[in-house]
Amino acid sequence: MTAQEVHRRMALAHTTAGELLAAHPGAHVHLTGALAHGLAHARSDVDLHLVTPDSPPPVTAVRRDGIRIDITATTTSAVDGARSLLGSFDLPLEGDVPALREVRSRMGELTRLRTAQRLDGRGTATPVLTAPEKTVYARWALADRLQEAITLTEDLAGLLHSGQVHAASVTVAQLGIVIAQAEAVAAGQPLLGPKWLPALRGLAATPPTGPLPLPPLADTGPHGGQWGFADIQHRLLKAVFACWGVPPGPAEPLPDVMRSFGWLPIVCNEGFAAQFGDDVLALSGGQLLTWATRAPAPTAGRWP
Repeated sequence: MTAQEVHRRMALAHTTAGELLAAHPGAHVHLTGALAHGLAHARSDVDLHLVTPDSPPPVTAVRRDGIRIDITATTTSAVDGARSLLGSFDLPLEGDVPALREVRSRMGELTRLRTAQRLDGRGTATPVLTAPEKTVYARWALADRLQEAITLTEDLAGLLHSGQVHAASVTVAQLGIVIAQAEAVAAGQPLLGPKWLPALRGLAATPPTGPLPLPPLADTGPHGGQWGFADIQHRLLKAVFACWGVPPGPAEPLPDVMRSFGWLPIVCNEGFAAQFGDDVLALSGGQLLTWATRAPAPTAGRWP
């Protein structure tokens, strides 16, 4: 989208926000989504979120200057409830626990908050979340993507074991998207839909660039001579380090069981761990360093 198209949409957003604020005293208006994050295409809508202290009024989409403006409404208490999840990262070693399930079920709300810019109706936009809240968001979003990668990997193992190579190829493609999303959120980007991944990867680059293609997974075909699961592990471990920092201490040996297919990293209150399906192994920082420098390959040279 050209700078002129962005300016036109932003002007419409500010004008509409001013009208909403005048009609609903005490309310806030948030610009959310791709446009709020500096991303949009030539046919992008403008997404506005009306936040009122009482029951939200009925709202609808409007069309101005050929551009659709989608308006949704909610209450301050609902927004505060979602925002409270960004006060701290609290994930026990078990991994898939009620806290994580709640965060994952509300990731759309949290991402809307992550992108939200508060419009004052006079042409000024300010981020809704503070820097610490954005850090917690990144950690929850990474935990969400790690759990999705773990789920896909377990499915992949079952599909390959039963010889369903075509379904496995679809799962591999989904896994590639999830890994790229994990890398983007670890680099400080919101968990927007897959179509925005090239643009988010460009924004995460140093220095920022235009959209970048997704990197392919290494040798992931079911007929490959050496399957590249170690590449998946390496990329997710780098995302963990980008989000949480590199653990101190000397490298330590990994458990022998982790030489088998399927283990992926997670971060929890107790520190670091590896998970495959429902099996979770606590790891020291030194073991995580060993894993990052020499991720174990599957015991067989082909798909398990």
